[in-house]
Amino acid sequence: MKTIPTPKGNIHLAPIDRELFQQIRELMPYGIVGLKSADKPLEYGLVMQCDDTEVMGIKLQPPDCSREQVNAAMETNIILSCIAILYYLQNSYEGLLIPFPYLRDKGNHFEAGISVFVFPKPGGKETLEDIEHAGAYDNQFGQGATAMLVAFVRALQKASKESNIPLYPVIGMEPRFRMQLGSLSFGYMVMGAKVIAIKTTITEKDFTWTILRDAGISDIAHMPSQPATISKDDLSISKPLYTS
Repeated sequence: MKTIPTPKGNIHLAPIDRELFQQIRELMPYGIVGLKSADKPLEYGLVMQCDDTEVMGIKLQPPDCSREQVNAAMETNIILSCIAILYYLQNSYEGLLIPFPYLRDKGNHFEAGISVFVFPKPGGKETLEDIEHAGAYDNQFGQGATAMLVAFVRALQKASKESNIPLYPVIGMEPRFRMQLGSLSFGYMVMGAKVIAIKTTITEKDFTWTILRDAGISDIAHMPSQPATISKDDLSISKPLYTS
């Protein structure tokens, strides 16, 4: 277990346990693989592509920004995503949600936004919500996906209001394949009521630890992760009992 001091108290970071890992793997479309290396600790590969098929998320598209604005925009999105998780948890949904601040280089301009990957739990509370126009995303991402997405967008709006950190104007909410989003910032995921850190670099200078500790979260599971690509032959490892 690693202890991270913050101005609001310590955060205790422990390796993810098997039960929680299995819950996440079950909801990821193509599962998770272990990435072992002789010179660094175990990391996990969230499978975002299996052969030619990619996992999709929903991007909350921002207006383009300049090179000079990119770093500030990404930092803002990382902080707002972290604060929003705290509001999102109030819904008590049971599925898996991963907010990824993303950066897409468009040459002279950049797209620095937030993408949301939602994986509802069959029969979970999110599947019972009566959401207007739910079919818009449920048809593509599964029953309950729209409820999860709407809840996180509302959580972002609350996070912006309460923190006085402006949220960029969202000019579109479109499904996109992972590779269409450019580079993803790995921070946290939410599995049911649990917040899991998925960042590979742990530093006391990371302000998001203070945000979580200030909200009363002192123990967090750590599953250091990065995107992974596999072939169908690997599915027996990444997602046992997978059925196509």
